[in-house]
Amino acid sequence: MSIRFVTKVVFYGYACIHNYENVEFVTNSPTRHETVIDTQSLNLPVDSSYHTVLKNGGGYDFIFRNSGCFTGGSTCLYNTETNEMVSVLKDMHHLNHNFCVFPSRCGTAFYGIGGMHFPPSLYGGTKKDEPVIRYRNSFVISPNIYSRYHRNGLYLMKSADMFHWEYVKKLPIISGIHVGHTDNVFDCSRFDSKICCFYSEILQQYILFIRANIGKGRRWIQTTRSKDLVHWEPFELLKMKGVDFDNDNYYHLDVMEYPDADLFIGVSAYTNKPRYPTKSCIKLMFSKDGVHWVDRGSILDTPASADGFRNSVQTTSVFFDKGEYYDMFFNENYDGVLDATESSTVVNYKIPKDRLVGISSQDTGRFEFEIGVQSDHLVFNYDCQDDGYISITVHDSPEEIILYGNECNKMVEIGEEYIHQNIRIRVEMRNSVLYSCSS
Repeated sequence: MSIRFVTKVVFYGYACIHNYENVEFVTNSPTRHETVIDTQSLNLPVDSSYHTVLKNGGGYDFIFRNSGCFTGGSTCLYNTETNEMVSVLKDMHHLNHNFCVFPSRCGTAFYGIGGMHFPPSLYGGTKKDEPVIRYRNSFVISPNIYSRYHRNGLYLMKSADMFHWEYVKKLPIISGIHVGHTDNVFDCSRFDSKICCFYSEILQQYILFIRANIGKGRRWIQTTRSKDLVHWEPFELLKMKGVDFDNDNYYHLDVMEYPDADLFIGVSAYTNKPRYPTKSCIKLMFSKDGVHWVDRGSILDTPASADGFRNSVQTTSVFFDKGEYYDMFFNENYDGVLDATESSTVVNYKIPKDRLVGISSQDTGRFEFEIGVQSDHLVFNYDCQDDGYISITVHDSPEEIILYGNECNKMVEIGEEYIHQNIRIRVEMRNSVLYSCSS
């Protein structure tokens, strides 16, 4: 078994440290920055929900639903630099609700995945000449035929510019009866969740996250993987300690790879009850493999929706690059929770680089961690109180390095003899928070 060469450690939980005593983990909230999409000012008839976001030059491209669940409408593309918006998919009921766009592995094209299934009862039943199959006591349109309900499942499309799209396959790449798929409400899923899909450099394959309806008003997340976006592994429910499946409601999970850290980060709109919750917030989560997750708690408290059925922030997105600040995007006022006449918006929140989570000790705490070294120095991101300090001992060196103050990019020379090695760092700290270390 090969040893992972991790050149950046983000202190999100006990899985990344060893031999610890008297330490705890802290979670910080991002700061509201600006509104990037306002449906009223853009004259959009419905909402700006179920968005995905891609970096484009100095701005962002947003792809979001401009239609209701059971209507036509379009999927829109909006650029924050040019303030230009276009409809990229029109009157495609089975794609509009949750169209997820992401770059190909090589970055030369874009893929889009979308689709859902509506029970025939929503359309007044089936016609005699429209074959259906019976599955789990529900009538479901066969994936192998054309019908006015569209074929049940998720579809794959491809584009060179995000404006012009074509199907990669005429049949769904994932059907409602895909192996391992969980839906205890609609049986064969409506696929009405926001989809998150991208090529993972960590896993060396595409990974997809989508809602698992585990009960009425109770939502969780399932995932699957693929080498080619056509053939997918069986679905698997995410694993995370402390989840109350009778009450906890994770509306969806937006995931990306944390820059340089060999780590997945995810955010989810959360409520603690199926109806009329007493806790509504944005949850922050981390994972090393995309299946086993650590819940780092709330990063933003939010009101519940007016119907008491979900979080008012229906859609969340993360986009971290290598700048000094990281961006997060939340879709606010879903279902007119604040005011029925108020616009549904997408708001940008910012957090200083690597400062969402950290390891802390108010008294004297100690721990060790490992890091792969690729240069003659390490860079520390930390915050010490006036009477605080962080003491660093590198590998087998007898020298002790003391850090003070508040630094995001404190460079510490360690010498060339450790380059291309995994080394252990011993830390003693008092009244301080250490956020990250990179080489």
